[in-house]
Amino acid sequence: MASLARRDPEERADSFYRFSVKCDRLTNLKIEAAARKAGMTVNGFVQRHFETILAGPVAPTADIPERFDAPSFAKRHGVTIQTANLWFSLSTHAHNGLVQRSLKDLAADVGVHRADHLIDRLIVAGVIEVVAPSAGLRPAIYRVISEG
Repeated sequence: MASLARRDPEERADSFYRFSVKCDRLTNLKIEAAARKAGMTVNGFVQRHFETILAGPVAPTADIPERFDAPSFAKRHGVTIQTANLWFSLSTHAHNGLVQRSLKDLAADVGVHRADHLIDRLIVAGVIEVVAPSAGLRPAIYRVISEG
């Protein structure tokens, strides 16, 4: 009951609200297919997108040249070439600057056993940021930040 006494509604732990959205059958089928492709439930998929509504403007998607120069990228940002290749993989899978891929898939993209330390290096370099951390079987969502 102590949480009810707080004046700021954001501080109340019991302040959760449900929203409903309406869509036609075709849109519903597209959402279901996208959720399956992302390895998520439909509710989780819609919730993930709902959480980005008030996140502010999305950073522009990084400009991806026809041929990625990993050594130059690595030198500019003080990371290894493997880390540069991981950034390129994230940027090619990004939609509107956001990407959600499992660490297993990211590791396979660059040919390493684990990708979590490479992700940490990209965050420190300031070329990606975590929008939503991983939870359970749901991979984290990253924002790929342009080099410029």
